[in-house]
Amino acid sequence: MAATLNDMPLLAMLKQRMSWLSARQNVLAQNVANADTPGYSARDLKPVSFDDILKGASGGPAATGGAMRVTDPRHITVTPQGGSDFTDFASPDTEANPTGNTVSLENEMIRVSDTQAEYQAASNLYAKAIDMMKTAIGHGG
Repeated sequence: MAATLNDMPLLAMLKQRMSWLSARQNVLAQNVANADTPGYSARDLKPVSFDDILKGASGGPAATGGAMRVTDPRHITVTPQGGSDFTDFASPDTEANPTGNTVSLENEMIRVSDTQAEYQAASNLYAKAIDMMKTAIGHGG
């Protein structure tokens, strides 16, 4: 059975992180778009924690579904959780204004900027990991 890039834990974790950041950017964009909508409550995504990834990891040599095979009892088996089902929640930036809206454009723009920077960092790590693999197999460039 041929291994794919998605079978590699580091790349799968980076891919999941970039998916979460992309989904968060969409939620934040909705907040900005609804900054003047009466009664709108600002939303955000629940962060995917490293502990959640570890709890979702399949362990043991009999694990299936793309998990790495354990050939030594000292190996760590980690398989990132798949899917793009992220949990959103109400995250008011400020107390509601007279129209009931809880979006603060300043806070949303800070969140958008942070999310963009984190996405760029994850993207750079992904590219570096691919470059290292190319070098390792002799296709460096």
